[in-house]
Amino acid sequence: MNVLIALLFAIAVHAQPVHTLCQPCHSEQVQDFLKHPHAAKALSCDACHGTSLKHREAAGGAPPDKVAGPQEVPALCGGCHPAQKPQFDKSQHAKVLAAAGRVRAPSCGTCHGVHAQLTPDQTEVRCSRCHTPLPATCKPRCSDCHDVHTAAIRKK
Repeated sequence: MNVLIALLFAIAVHAQPVHTLCQPCHSEQVQDFLKHPHAAKALSCDACHGTSLKHREAAGGAPPDKVAGPQEVPALCGGCHPAQKPQFDKSQHAKVLAAAGRVRAPSCGTCHGVHAQLTPDQTEVRCSRCHTPLPATCKPRCSDCHDVHTAAIRKK
C-alpha cells in the first residue's frame, strides 16, 4: 500500500509544470519567468536547468543539473534559436566572450534577460556599461544602427 501511495505521489509531482516545483525556493525567478515569452510557449525551468531531481529533493545542498556559464549560454540558447546562433557567433561580443578570462562579456542573457525578458530601455542601459552612451540630446537606440545579434553596423 505504501509503495502505491509513493508511486501515485511521484506521478502527480512529475505531472506538474516544473516551475510549480521550483516556486517555493525560487519565487522571484519563477514570477519573472511566468511573464517571459518562453513560459507562454509552455517551457519551464527544466528547459534550461534540466530536471534537477537531486536539487529538488535536497534541502539546499545540491546544484541544479545545468547552470550555464557565460561561455555556455550561446550554445544553450542556440539549441532552440538556431538561426540566431551563427549570427551571434560572428559578433565581436562572441569573440570577447570566447577570450580567456573575459567572463563579463555579453551573451544572450545580457540583452534578452535570463528569467525576466528585458525591455529595450533595460538593454540600452546594459550596453552603456561597456559602451560610451550617446549624448542625451541624441536618442537613437543601439539597434537603430547595429544588427541585434552580430552588433555589426548596418549598411544604409
